[in-house]
Amino acid sequence: MACLDGGTKKDILNGLVYWLSRPYAFALLAAFLLVPSTRMARALESGADFLNIGAGARASGLGSAYTALADDANAVYYNPGGLALARREVSLMHASWALDGGYDFAAAALPAGPFTAAISFTRLDHGELEGRGADGAGAGGFSAADKAVGVALARNLGAFSLGGGVKYVSSYIAGYSASAVAFDLGAMARLRSAPVTLGLAARNLGAGLKYAERREPLPLSLNAGAAWAVLPSVNLAAEVGRLVRDRVTTFSVGTEYALGALALRGGYAAGAAGGDGAMCGGLGFKAGSMKLDYSFSPFGSLDTTRRFSLSMAF
Repeated sequence: MACLDGGTKKDILNGLVYWLSRPYAFALLAAFLLVPSTRMARALESGADFLNIGAGARASGLGSAYTALADDANAVYYNPGGLALARREVSLMHASWALDGGYDFAAAALPAGPFTAAISFTRLDHGELEGRGADGAGAGGFSAADKAVGVALARNLGAFSLGGGVKYVSSYIAGYSASAVAFDLGAMARLRSAPVTLGLAARNLGAGLKYAERREPLPLSLNAGAAWAVLPSVNLAAEVGRLVRDRVTTFSVGTEYALGALALRGGYAAGAAGGDGAMCGGLGFKAGSMKLDYSFSPFGSLDTTRRFSLSMAF
């Protein structure tokens, strides 16, 4: 019988113990727990919050528990390491936003041998906003928008895959603009003894946006997740994340059930806004090389956000 170390049998429990006992796993866990107490956590709030909105209706329907499931073009957002598992495809997403605004995300994955490259574009249009003076009187309207353009590269190393990305982030509001460069890192490991995938990602590493003389730090986040293919048609995923500079820990779980060309999804996310959590859901439909996904999730206590995604392999 195949073994791990020293004749230990490769069952599910021993497999998990084996990977978690590796020195690098301990180092990554320590970094995940201790980074919030270092100098990076001095700023209580971060800017460029649009970088935390998410990408893809499939991931949203799963409560964004996607760090260990990201195996498509949207992995450029959630976990660059997962890009190594992506096929050649283009993914487009649109969501209506508050105040007649809109959120759009587009990504393309391009596998080439052991590497996979990806490009992405993100835009959040805040719509027309009403300005107010110091006395509360109307001061005319103004517009605001946020954008990010990114590239990423991943490498498949057998049971492991590693990836990294860089993106240019820009923000505009009422005639003022700011820009920054941010970095993403990700890794994914697939257990050989069980249909379990582990994912780890660090997103939005960078100095932050600078408006005039004030710099707003980027929303640095650390995410760790696990996914279990219970059956070929059923996926379960769980994830814990830390918004480092905002000092917020998030938890999410999601499930996906495929019925032929139709996929049903549900999820629960807690902690992102400091609230009690929120239920999410969605469905997907596949026809040949095309996939159409829909999801809904609460937008605070104000509204429900609905997202539509279209992906096509080529």
